[in-house]
Amino acid sequence: MIRRKICFVVSISAFFLLAAPALFFMIIALTAYRPESVTVLTSLPQAAPLKKDTIEILTWNIGYAGLDSEMDFFYDGGKKSRTNKAKTTENLDSITHFLAAVSADFVFLQEVDKNSRRSYHIDQISAISQNMPLYTSIYATNYKSLFVPAPPHSPTGSVESGLTILCQHIPQQSLRYAYPSRQSGLKQMFMPNRCFILCRLALKNGKNLVLINTHNSAFDHNGEQRNVEMRFLKDFILNEYLSGNYVIVGGDWNQTPPLENAVKYQNINTEYFIPLAISPNLMPREWKFVSDGNATNRFLDMPYIKGLTKETLIDFFLVSPNVEAIATQRINLKYRHSDHNPVFARFVLKQP
Repeated sequence: MIRRKICFVVSISAFFLLAAPALFFMIIALTAYRPESVTVLTSLPQAAPLKKDTIEILTWNIGYAGLDSEMDFFYDGGKKSRTNKAKTTENLDSITHFLAAVSADFVFLQEVDKNSRRSYHIDQISAISQNMPLYTSIYATNYKSLFVPAPPHSPTGSVESGLTILCQHIPQQSLRYAYPSRQSGLKQMFMPNRCFILCRLALKNGKNLVLINTHNSAFDHNGEQRNVEMRFLKDFILNEYLSGNYVIVGGDWNQTPPLENAVKYQNINTEYFIPLAISPNLMPREWKFVSDGNATNRFLDMPYIKGLTKETLIDFFLVSPNVEAIATQRINLKYRHSDHNPVFARFVLKQP
């Protein structure tokens, strides 16, 4: 009798050990985030045309307020996936106060959490928006998973995160465009669904100002996925420019720009994170990449130590030939509250 009970218990245990992983992946697959290729975020065709010819934009990857100078990160060769709640709250407070003091016309943000375990389920979109009442907040999800099992010793858990554009001038339309993906189905269930946000503003001359906030792939070591994304983006923005529109793209490209002042960053990498260089032949010569040449991102294989921690330049802008960058500045916050530093730029829209 006792032997029969032991066999029964062993059989049940074996069943659950075998069935649990299959059940887990089935649930993850059924709940996987599968956005459309194009999603309308806002539509206000009656919005007034933009009356300014000079505009200011700030771009910043805020690292879900969890990647401050004391952190390392498991994808980059570190061990951690999040800091403690008190530090997360402190980082977010500092980020929101900095942004509230910025007078830019538009603010591009990446890695803003809406409901994630790694940031203690704090709605960072709301926290930032409440401190910036003069701005319209436009958000697009690019990372959503019921449960991310990595790293095994401290799983990331549930994630809902994305990109945001804060606008002082209301766009007539904003859209989420999904980047084409060559990732396997299994990898897509636990990694970001890369995309960009587009805001379209009417201009006095009858054309459009097209603003794009992008966050490109990071951990495809051969760069195949990033190349797919860049070809897609190139075709898209060339079509906009050929329609007579003005185009400004900014964000976290996870690649270095093809600029003389960025050459020194092109061979800085680790075995975990390789920020490849964008080909100087990607865009027609008249299109300009914009950066002051200063580092904007630090590697996360270790906590930040100036002069020892590796740094690179992956946050910058790209503008069409009818846009001129008249100022650009990396704002050195010393990675206190994010693994990125913000970048500010001022642009002039050239008259036809």
